[in-house]
Amino acid sequence: MTRSEKAGGCLTLLALPFLCLAFFMVLAPTKGATTAESLAPGMLFGSVLLVPGLTLYLFGRRARKDREFLGAVTSMVRTTDRFTVQDLARRIGRTELETEGIVGRIMAEQNGIDLVFHRSTREYLHRARLAGGERLVVRCHSCGAPTNQDVVFEGERVPCVYCGVALRPDP
Repeated sequence: MTRSEKAGGCLTLLALPFLCLAFFMVLAPTKGATTAESLAPGMLFGSVLLVPGLTLYLFGRRARKDREFLGAVTSMVRTTDRFTVQDLARRIGRTELETEGIVGRIMAEQNGIDLVFHRSTREYLHRARLAGGERLVVRCHSCGAPTNQDVVFEGERVPCVYCGVALRPDP
């Protein structure tokens, strides 16, 4: 349970006595006051605590579920040597665009997963599992543009997206 969930739960529990008080004030209003006048203080204090309490609780719950889902996808990526976004999207039940964002989040975090992208096959590969025939290209040797750490196989011609010159693997 996250801090937001705990704080929201506490605020919601604090709101319950005020809402109960409002209910009982409808049944037995104070002398000389209408039902609405008797109901107002309990409803006011109850709603002032209930609305932020439920909001915090639901926000914390969603954040926890997102973290758990990202952890599950990270474990799935960690145990797969190579994958395409389409395959991963099908496996996790998300769209390709959402899956691309998830892979980007996994790559941005410092969680021990170092992925590289092979443009020709549109696959992500683990850098540590690259075989001898695969090389990583960080910058274009012709124009110096960054290549997003593209993978180039031996004998493969992958053009630079900026200048069109075939990328050469870094030594």
